[in-house]
Amino acid sequence: MVLASRLIKIIEKNSDVIADRWVEEVITLPYTRSYWNLPHDVLHERAESVCSRMGYYLGRRLPKERLAGFYRKMGKARRSEGHPVEDVIMALFLLKRHIWLFVLQEGLLTTNLELYQALELNNRVVLYFDRAIYYVAQGYADEDEKEASGEPAEQGQPVQEPELT
Repeated sequence: MVLASRLIKIIEKNSDVIADRWVEEVITLPYTRSYWNLPHDVLHERAESVCSRMGYYLGRRLPKERLAGFYRKMGKARRSEGHPVEDVIMALFLLKRHIWLFVLQEGLLTTNLELYQALELNNRVVLYFDRAIYYVAQGYADEDEKEASGEPAEQGQPVQEPELT
């Protein structure tokens, strides 16, 4: 998996470029309307944070509970900010797409073995984002349950990255 490690490093190193491309799209698509009025630097930081940390999640065996906790908090935060869950899910889909497009545009995949390894990495990235989306939706559901029971919902607290130790 030498190529996969190299590709992960390329993604992390170029998270700024990937985030720029993502912001350009997320602020114009009708599927992500709730993002249109957010400051570009806020959006950029959110995308870059996911990209720059992805190698840690993909390269090491991070316990699912830590990943789940982070994305549940994200779901709760985005809900309290007023983003419809479908906008958040689409934003994550778009980020995943921009990561893969960036890898393809780098022109590093020239042999069958490199293509196979890249597809292996893509499968891992897809699983990562599938889990992220599931946990974000759980965060929304947690807040919906609190609201239905009369408990106060969490207010828009920033999402803290889990410690990387």
